[in-house]
Amino acid sequence: MNVFTRHLLDKGHNLRLYDIDSSRSRALAEKYDCPWLNSLASAVSGVDMALLCTPIRETPGIIRAITPDMRSVSIICEVSSLKMRTVAALKTSANNIRPLSIHPMFGPDVRTLQGQTIVVVPVSDREREVALVESLFGNVNIVVADAETHDRVMASVLSLPYFMNLAFASTLSSEDLSLMREMAGTTFTVQLAVTQSIVGESPELIESLINENMFAMGLVNRFIDESKNLRKLLKLEPSSMRSLCEGIRGHMMDDVEYTDARKVRNKFLQLMRD
Repeated sequence: MNVFTRHLLDKGHNLRLYDIDSSRSRALAEKYDCPWLNSLASAVSGVDMALLCTPIRETPGIIRAITPDMRSVSIICEVSSLKMRTVAALKTSANNIRPLSIHPMFGPDVRTLQGQTIVVVPVSDREREVALVESLFGNVNIVVADAETHDRVMASVLSLPYFMNLAFASTLSSEDLSLMREMAGTTFTVQLAVTQSIVGESPELIESLINENMFAMGLVNRFIDESKNLRKLLKLEPSSMRSLCEGIRGHMMDDVEYTDARKVRNKFLQLMRD
């Protein structure tokens, strides 16, 4: 991730870059004036830390592949969006390297890490790993969760929203988006921005976030069932909509930021227009 490259260079660390797409790593290396390597083994040999920004399903295998080339005092830090398989791979390698499993809850467009949220998934030593994140990334908001809890929550905050927005985008694919945008109010404008940013992600990432999370399909199926129930209710018992909405609102009001939701939506729209 470019944001980590910028941050670590700003902190005075020496970096070397590798990517299976050599043109990509070479361009990034030229941009930040640091060396690029043409093999994974040479990239990790002798380093203090290897930072893996790799596809979800490939990460466990990469961890196992590079461990023999790492020094015992070296850190393997992986940043994948799902943790159960990656943490298992790190645990099998923990006697040979220092493991670190994190999930940065922000995208590559952020300008600074200050105040951003990073989830730390402990592998072998919670306190040491949290302290390492603090020393590497500075003033960030750290949330600690075990691998199963992390992936269960990610089913809600990543897998389901991605699925919902793909369905939303597919539903609108035959409509006149230009006209809808001209006539749109706040809700549609914000929703469309979220949807288009998700559709703009790589298909491999989207598929992995849904299919690689063992908790995702149960949640997706619940969403589909709720959609069917809502459609049935609207058709057969429209008078029950008030009680349904009040029940949902009551649940949402348990969230401490519920009362600020409209302000956040409007602020987001203003930022888009600026």
